[in-house]
Amino acid sequence: MATYTVDGVSLDHPAGCWKLLSATQVRPFPGVRAASVSVPGRPGELPITGEDVEATTVGLTLGVTGLDPSGRDRGAAGLDANLAALYGLFGVRHRLLDVRYTPAPEMAELQAEATVVAAAEPTVWMGAARARLPVVLRIPGVYWREVAPSTWSTRTLGAPVRVTAFDGSTAPVLDAILRITGPVTDLRITDMATGGWVSYPGTLAATRALRLHCGRMDAHEAASIAWDGTGANATGRIVTGGPGSGFRFLALTPAAVTSAHDRGVRVLVEGTGTSEATLIELRARRAFL
Repeated sequence: MATYTVDGVSLDHPAGCWKLLSATQVRPFPGVRAASVSVPGRPGELPITGEDVEATTVGLTLGVTGLDPSGRDRGAAGLDANLAALYGLFGVRHRLLDVRYTPAPEMAELQAEATVVAAAEPTVWMGAARARLPVVLRIPGVYWREVAPSTWSTRTLGAPVRVTAFDGSTAPVLDAILRITGPVTDLRITDMATGGWVSYPGTLAATRALRLHCGRMDAHEAASIAWDGTGANATGRIVTGGPGSGFRFLALTPAAVTSAHDRGVRVLVEGTGTSEATLIELRARRAFL
């Protein structure tokens, strides 16, 4: 059974103060932020690809009881206290809520930032000290992410390689961190699904390392560099191309490999003047629709 937590609080309370009801939704498939262009003399509209997706909403329905955290039934007083606790949990406005979703016990926990966007009026049965509370969460960032980042590396240049750390993902990763250890000349990394690419013209010496942060659209070079470290600013030397290259470095996009159930990210790393020391590393959290 799918489970949710909000800011670390389980929506299936261990003492039974509240629990998710069967009316709770699973993650919805996001809609497209559509645009249409009509041209005189041409029927229909111009085909457009690469549209962004709209923010999504998730409906949660909680059954609230009169039990207190120790499991003692306090009747109407306990019901009011539990509703107040849930109002406080969902009523945060100075930041986004940290929502975690686990589709099944054996599956990875997914994370999204959310806010409550609709009034939630509970249906209350005072005599039974029970209530049903509907809550609608809005996910501004659309995609759900794994909580912990995965790391992947390759020394293969000149042929497409599968980023096995992203196997099973269904949404593009836009904030990956790339770390390249030289030597390599005219480095170029291409996402095979979209054709988008990022490159570092010139030579990265054997004693140097380059870190590209796709989420922040910056790059730094140093003798050695941590995943979130800094060095000499090299952002001005980065060149991008392909879909969306005007506002991002690289979108690592999953696509079907052998079947609809076998999805993965494939990249092509190119460059010359390499040696056994040349290493391309990638670190990011998988993304899901």
